[in-house]
Amino acid sequence: MNTSRRILNSAGAFTLIELLLVLSIIGLLMALMMPAVQNAREAARRTQCRNHLKQIGLGIHHYAEVHGCLPMGRVPIHDPRFAGPNQPCNAIYNDQSVLVAILPYVEQDQVYNAVNHSLSIFALENTTMHRQSIELYACPSDPGAGRPTALFPGQLTPMAPDPPGAPWQMAMTSYSACFGTFPVRAIPAFFGNCVVPPKLIAQCDGAFNDVHPITFASVTDGLSTTIFASEKAVVTFAEAEAVPIAGTPERNGKYVSGDFGDTLWTTCYPINAYKRVALGATNARFYSASSLHPGGVNVLMGDGSVRFIDENIDSWAFDPLTGQPLGATRNAGGWWDNVPSPGVWQALGTRSGGETIDQQF
Repeated sequence: MNTSRRILNSAGAFTLIELLLVLSIIGLLMALMMPAVQNAREAARRTQCRNHLKQIGLGIHHYAEVHGCLPMGRVPIHDPRFAGPNQPCNAIYNDQSVLVAILPYVEQDQVYNAVNHSLSIFALENTTMHRQSIELYACPSDPGAGRPTALFPGQLTPMAPDPPGAPWQMAMTSYSACFGTFPVRAIPAFFGNCVVPPKLIAQCDGAFNDVHPITFASVTDGLSTTIFASEKAVVTFAEAEAVPIAGTPERNGKYVSGDFGDTLWTTCYPINAYKRVALGATNARFYSASSLHPGGVNVLMGDGSVRFIDENIDSWAFDPLTGQPLGATRNAGGWWDNVPSPGVWQALGTRSGGETIDQQF
């Protein structure tokens, strides 16, 4: 009786070699499955990101229906404590972003209504909404967005000195509006008499910038071939932000702020410049479209469609040390001279450039 039990137990057990073989097979299967699982997760994140941009596009269209024009890319500061009595002609700072303007049209009325609109968006009185994370404004592939982040000490001084006890905390966003081809500052306070040079106005050639009002009718290049917004992944800024640069360092990606580095970008620089330019080329890194999706970025077009654009799309040649177009120079007046012929990427960023786009993108 005892002998037969020992034989049965022996026959039903695994030897050490068999156990190791089974574990090896399981490990191999898991190794084969992991890339597929990761690809499926990234595909889901990319789809969710596309949906976010679609909702932002609907919010922009709804805003335009109500107001008769698109929201400004950046609004000159109007708070009398910082702007002075002759607004906007002496306002040297920018205020709220496109993403703040469309809050009521993307089902975020409670956040918008918490803002004291007679004051600057950066005012201490508006602290409540600074930390308000909005899921719609964060790409799921961008771990730097969708949560409050501490700014560098003194970053908003003198416009908005740090609150008592600590630097500002601001929620970050993965999405920005397209200013156009060039990073220029067409702000009246810089030129006196509230007159901006025509060359600067001409280079505010996208759908969201300092020119106002811009209507759908003024997007003569066609809504389906004009970029309204794109991804700009906050996590890609960390490397450049850590490099000491003259002046006060900046934390970029604040959803409340209507400025380059936060909620505006230009096609002057290549897609995913953070992978293609020198570490010191901070403007290229902060002012370009970027994402963590492999190979390109999701882009919102003026007609509300969302497309994934390859980072190797036809574009003008750029200097890898600066990210700037080869041969182009910045005039003392602020505009760009000696600009090369635009590529498809630059053509997509303009609202009325009249360029012919003769290839798929």
